[in-house]
Amino acid sequence: MNSITKRLLWTAVIVAASCVCPVPTLAAGPGTAQATDAGWQPLITRLAGEGLDRGWLERIFSGPGLAYDPAIMARKVDAMVRKQFEPKPPPTKKTLESSNYKQFLTPASIESGVRYIRENRAAFDRAQREFGPPPELVAAFVMVETKLGTYLGDRDALGVLASLARSSGLGLIEPYMKTLRGDADRAAYADGAARDRSEWAYRELAALLRYAATNKQSPSSLPCSIYGAIGICQFMPSNALRFGVDGDNDGVLDLFTPADAIVSVASYLRGHGWKPGMTPAERDKVIYAYNHSDLYVLAVATVADRIRARLGG
Repeated sequence: MNSITKRLLWTAVIVAASCVCPVPTLAAGPGTAQATDAGWQPLITRLAGEGLDRGWLERIFSGPGLAYDPAIMARKVDAMVRKQFEPKPPPTKKTLESSNYKQFLTPASIESGVRYIRENRAAFDRAQREFGPPPELVAAFVMVETKLGTYLGDRDALGVLASLARSSGLGLIEPYMKTLRGDADRAAYADGAARDRSEWAYRELAALLRYAATNKQSPSSLPCSIYGAIGICQFMPSNALRFGVDGDNDGVLDLFTPADAIVSVASYLRGHGWKPGMTPAERDKVIYAYNHSDLYVLAVATVADRIRARLGG
């Protein structure tokens, strides 16, 4: 197990302890002498009020690699504004095949999904046995999310979630937005969306920090997607704690290993309504819970169907 994997261990014992025990103070590290950006102070104060050690928070938020990036929230809210005010017709097969998801529909990609299932057969069998979703569906999620674990994101979870949590209104992100068009209704919606997403990100940030503090790790060491999802299965920190499963029974939960990620995806799907004998429409509702995009649903379902056909199912 390499050093990165060790930094990414998640255990049920740790989760329970982080919820009920005081957070330990970590030793000062590089960047301790650097002044904390005053804009982080409201977050630090709120987090400290929930039991996180303020001295540790000050050190974390004064780290040299942490910088506020309002453009992250701007991109998120722009997407929400487009969905609200510029609705698109339901996606079709033609739409899918001209989208960025087309890379997952090639024969080579489908073959890689089949091979991934065969290489991780024990984990896929356990996922189906204990939670229900078939291998092709779980593999489709892993393929679309991280190209079967080969791309885990190029950002750090601390910087992303902290920037989102700090962006609690339109005033901070408006210069970076592209969809407002001087429209008062759009601006009002965007302001509410930013406040809502900021609160969501705060909860995810708190989960990330509690995990890191309990394990005496640097939260900035966790790679993530543009909005803070981590691991091969791209779980948010709260979902990792809620639905994560030690798929290989090695005593740790590491979503950066195939076995744990595979079984955890199945756990998540069952937790969001998966059950045997579902109709395609019911299945699609469960997929939608993973990512609220109709095009994403069509992509995952199509990849799953093609993998199943290739497997001879």
